[in-house]
Amino acid sequence: MTLEDFLETERQKLSGTLTPVTPESFTKWKKERMDKKAAEEQLRRQKEETGRALFESGDYRAESGDEDDDDDDDGGFNLAALRRETERIRAAKEQERLAKEWGIEVVEQVQEPPDEDVGSSDEDNENGVGSSSTTS
Repeated sequence: MTLEDFLETERQKLSGTLTPVTPESFTKWKKERMDKKAAEEQLRRQKEETGRALFESGDYRAESGDEDDDDDDDGGFNLAALRRETERIRAAKEQERLAKEWGIEVVEQVQEPPDEDVGSSDEDNENGVGSSSTTS
């Protein structure tokens, strides 16, 4: 049995309304098929994409839809100030805990945030350089 005979027998087994393939119908079908595959691939990539990958690609700003949402400018998040405030609160809580443990009265001091131009680094702050004690 030749290939042509096999295809003819299989074609005769088909039922229903069949559409003959023309160059126009084929190009329409091919375009729809490629669009569907591209959409499926994009959906698969979005499911696999981690936050880090999204951040590194820079696409997170384009997908948000808010073009006027610039956190870098005019009153956005200041992570350095947030970190200093968090560290200050953490240190105060630790001092309160130690004071309760040792029965010492806590005297609160208002600590000015260090100037960033002075040259204090995160390593200095982690090692206790430049920090003051608030217990008496």
